[in-house]
Amino acid sequence: MRVRIHKRGVIAYLLGLVLSIVFASYYGGPVSFAWLYGMLLVIPVSILYTILNYRFLNIFQEIEVYKVTKGEEHRYRVLFENSGILPVHRMGMYTLDDRCSLYEIENGQQISLDNHQKKELLSGITCKYAGAYDIGIDRISLSDPFYMYTVELDVQYNFRAIVRPQITDVATKVLDIENLINNTGLKSNRLYEDIPGSDMRAYQSGDSLKSINWKVSAKHNELMVRLPEKMEKRTVTILMDAANPPESREDLEYLKKRDIFLEFVVSAAWHFGEQGVPVRLIYPSGDVKESTVDSRESFMDFYSIVADGIFYGSDKAFNEIQRLVAERRNNVNDNDTWIIIREDPGEGESSCLICG
Repeated sequence: MRVRIHKRGVIAYLLGLVLSIVFASYYGGPVSFAWLYGMLLVIPVSILYTILNYRFLNIFQEIEVYKVTKGEEHRYRVLFENSGILPVHRMGMYTLDDRCSLYEIENGQQISLDNHQKKELLSGITCKYAGAYDIGIDRISLSDPFYMYTVELDVQYNFRAIVRPQITDVATKVLDIENLINNTGLKSNRLYEDIPGSDMRAYQSGDSLKSINWKVSAKHNELMVRLPEKMEKRTVTILMDAANPPESREDLEYLKKRDIFLEFVVSAAWHFGEQGVPVRLIYPSGDVKESTVDSRESFMDFYSIVADGIFYGSDKAFNEIQRLVAERRNNVNDNDTWIIIREDPGEGESSCLICG
């Protein structure tokens, strides 16, 4: 809560109070004292008026979808309802414009409501960072009837958005698979899958229809299939070294770091997935969890987690991630390619560390 005093209103009130005291002192009588008592009641009545306005004011905020994507515009709706018998005059709205942009609602915009009146505002909205945090209207301001002060108060119910990171090519140059394997000399486990080869034989019961070569079959007047060959598939493990967040997860610097961290992680998973390289991801989601991205479906499953599902549920989970980071940096196991992505690297350290 923050209170702003309006000097002109206060000076006018004090002047009126002094004149009321002088008038009651010199002339006495019920009229003069009634005026004096009325002046003395101005402040408590103003405070009560503000309390009742706030008590009977309801604010409902919503977006058209449950999860949004950073940078994409969506429709935002806010409904103000005055359920009390007293009107609300010159109520200001203060938006969280450091983390979202509202196109049709200005920060500090004022509205008034009569008793039992509802008012709806619509706007486009974009969220600036990936993660889970409050957006929309954060505070309101209420002024007393005599305009001596304005008090800023938090809205009773904040609107929390779940914002997915953008999928970009930010990780492409850093995590090029050929650079990882060939140029740095790092090794990774090899898996193999069957692909259609160039050798042919006659179709046998149980062969996949996808392996039939229809052109060759037409020449031989019988079904011919390609013999499978082994194709190497590399595996990569991404270890997400998420930071232990501060007490307030609404801290702007924390949101900026989390945004960069999540964008790099999903871009890395997408980068390898497009090359057909299966990726194992180790991350904190309450406990330490693992996911494997080897298809579009598995990527989308992981993508739906990262916006609000990266967190430590206990010190044990945090210590386990730190143990894995220390272990991989010391190259305890050298038969796989590990990529450590750090949310809060130390001074002079890179946010991405590639280990053998």
